[in-house]
Amino acid sequence: MNRRDYKVITLGQKILKFNVPKEIIETINNVYEDNTLPEHNNYLAGKIKSQHRITEHLSDTVKNYFTACFQLYLLENSFVELPFKVKLLDAWINDMKEHEYNPMHTHRGMSYIGLSSVLCLKVPNTYGKEYSTEHSPCNGVLDIIGNNSGMFAYNQYRQKLEVGDLFVFPYDITHGVYPFNSTIETRRTMSYNCDLIINLKG
Repeated sequence: MNRRDYKVITLGQKILKFNVPKEIIETINNVYEDNTLPEHNNYLAGKIKSQHRITEHLSDTVKNYFTACFQLYLLENSFVELPFKVKLLDAWINDMKEHEYNPMHTHRGMSYIGLSSVLCLKVPNTYGKEYSTEHSPCNGVLDIIGNNSGMFAYNQYRQKLEVGDLFVFPYDITHGVYPFNSTIETRRTMSYNCDLIINLKG
């Protein structure tokens, strides 16, 4: 992969948006649906019944893809000269049903310095009725809040996800997902964290 494979969103800090190949999406969905995975609810902020750790079931192909995305984030931010080493940590699935939601939160790993991600794996055909201001839909939307502030600052990014959308961002960027209604279908995402370790040995 290279810089042509992603879009940059700037909210003070940079967010990278990738379009993940279909075969990787299918691989992850198959792993999730064909295995009994451990519940991960006690470690997450989400008000979502079905949240499962998938780390140990991911193939090397999937892990290498995420590693490459995290490394491109470092390159985009001119951190290539710093001795950072990407250390993959936990990956988990959020299988969100109607009325469930993910409150605003940040991530962290074993280190305070690191990157996280949100990958869209499945979306419902509808997010239901917007109870007001239909011209500005929020049902089921990913909301990312940057750390820059002040008058006229641009620090919010809202996105109705499509399958294959992958966002990579620093641990301390606040994000959340609004609830939706009027469907029995699932909104499925996967998050993957990585610590950035100072590799003094090169």
